[in-house]
Amino acid sequence: MVLVWGCIDEIDLGGTGGGAGKMVIQGQLIKGCPSSIRVRVSSTADFAGRSLPDPVTGAVVFVLNNAGSQLLVPEVEEGIYQLEINDGNPDMLVETGEDYMISVATSEGSQYQSALERLNTVPKADSVSIRMIEREELDGEGERELKQIMQFFMNTSLETDESQERALLRWTFESIFRVDETFVPGPGPGPATCFVSRGLNFDKVVVFNGIEGNTDRLDNFLFVEDEVDVRFGLGYLLIINQHSLSRGAYQYWDQVSQAVALSGGLFEATPGEIVGNMFSINDPNEEVFGYFYASEEQKVTRFVTPDEAGRPEDFCSSSLFSAEPACLRCELISSSTKEIPEFWGQ
Repeated sequence: MVLVWGCIDEIDLGGTGGGAGKMVIQGQLIKGCPSSIRVRVSSTADFAGRSLPDPVTGAVVFVLNNAGSQLLVPEVEEGIYQLEINDGNPDMLVETGEDYMISVATSEGSQYQSALERLNTVPKADSVSIRMIEREELDGEGERELKQIMQFFMNTSLETDESQERALLRWTFESIFRVDETFVPGPGPGPATCFVSRGLNFDKVVVFNGIEGNTDRLDNFLFVEDEVDVRFGLGYLLIINQHSLSRGAYQYWDQVSQAVALSGGLFEATPGEIVGNMFSINDPNEEVFGYFYASEEQKVTRFVTPDEAGRPEDFCSSSLFSAEPACLRCELISSSTKEIPEFWGQ
């Protein structure tokens, strides 16, 4: 079990439905080392009855604080605007207890803005425990199939050092697994090893209301699970990002969580209106979806050994994937690297 304070990897941002032609702006400012601002700007477009996001490119995006400082957030890929903010940045400091907002101006001249959001301190997590269970689920042909499921349980304080008020929490996830190339006799450097990063449960929004309870701790809380398959064969690293939300941000993500449970996905058309904190400056009556929030982040990792997972087959030993070209050149796998990830095996 490893606890890491402040650093941030990929921020997982979801969208919300509601019909075609609606702006969807999701953003997070995370205090870390370095701090990071990431904003996704998109518009919804109906396709076969689903409300899917189209990236909005060429927008001008700023992050601002209540002191009047601002930073331009560049577009790093279509519809994704992201910037790292180092400690001591002369143009803006990212500090807990301060208020921040974002502004977005599209190339067509439409302007959008969020409400100010307080950057909250996050409580300290103690550990993540695991349990493997068996569960019957329907396969792609509607037949019942017995599957091995790895469950992850969070153990964390609900209080921060700076306040006695209990926290409103949200978690995002990333998983990493190992692929060993197949050994082929002959000259050459021999088989290589790659580590493949995957977002976990993109359609799952996990939040917890610590204010409504009567305890200062959250123990043995089942917050995510994953099917045990070839990804667990050579070790599996789960990276959890714990965030502390404002009341408004919690209400938004709680509504998204309930809508996802009903509709089946973040990009399905959701029943009812999910109220965010983004609005149009040009047209106060325009419906704008999404939310911007700010938080300190605690990164928690849990490495699952092959023994803990029941020693399943690994990727290139399985009959499903052993003939894949990636078992001779593992770098062909999307989001793979030959660098050993931090905390691998710990």
